[in-house]
Amino acid sequence: MLVREYRTRLRDILAEMNPEEANAIADLLLCAALETDRGTMLSVLDEEMSEESEEFCGKAIKELSYGKPIQYILGSCCFYGQEIFVGDGVFIPRSDTELLVETALKLLQPGDVFADLCSGSGCISRAIGANLPDCRGYALELSQKALPYTIRNLDPCSNVEVLRFDVLDADDYAALSIKAGRQIDLLISNPPYIPTDVIDFLSTEVQYEPHNALDGGEDGLRYYRAIVAYAPLILKPDGIILFEIGYDQGEDVSRILEEAGYSVAVLKDYSKNDRVVLAKRG
Repeated sequence: MLVREYRTRLRDILAEMNPEEANAIADLLLCAALETDRGTMLSVLDEEMSEESEEFCGKAIKELSYGKPIQYILGSCCFYGQEIFVGDGVFIPRSDTELLVETALKLLQPGDVFADLCSGSGCISRAIGANLPDCRGYALELSQKALPYTIRNLDPCSNVEVLRFDVLDADDYAALSIKAGRQIDLLISNPPYIPTDVIDFLSTEVQYEPHNALDGGEDGLRYYRAIVAYAPLILKPDGIILFEIGYDQGEDVSRILEEAGYSVAVLKDYSKNDRVVLAKRG
């Protein structure tokens, strides 16, 4: 079968599962199967599909039908211009989180130190580290399944160090303060923020991701409270906290920060939903 014919067939099959993204997913799978980029794939449409390429796509279709995210099947995704490796056990980066990165890039100055709490894949630290080589950072993650991805994705950034870190444990903050040798200028985090009893109602694809990267406790605010409570152990007196939040959490997260003495602003994403909370001490 020609690549052109197989492409049409693949699109038709995928349209039954995901009509809005069928064409894009089909091309992603074809590029992976042919081990090439989209431009080259389009130039070989009149060549024959190999048996190995068809087998790859067939297996991928089966996995997609079970709800496995396309990013896990391909093993990577793009985030803020960086290739981020992902797989079972690590949260998949979302484009909404790029607003968090854009905000941090505007605030950090040469020589500043940042800490990325609940780092997961390390996508936030990778984006900041790659764009601000004069800054130093720490990518902090607890999950033993996620850490290999954090380490791999931060390997190109010599200015970012990966550490196993529990954001709910005050002792880890104290240890980081000693290791850093100075107070941190900016804390940034996209923590788990979905209320526990909501997780079972999420899409099958989202539930395929690790629940510990989704579960924010009974009201979804557990990690925000902990980070704000322990931040003084590492954050300088006029330091900044940047949080990604759920679309309906702006008021609650702002209140947690304001009660701790921070000045707060809530930033909206491109869909006009509350997405980032910016807080400054002092």
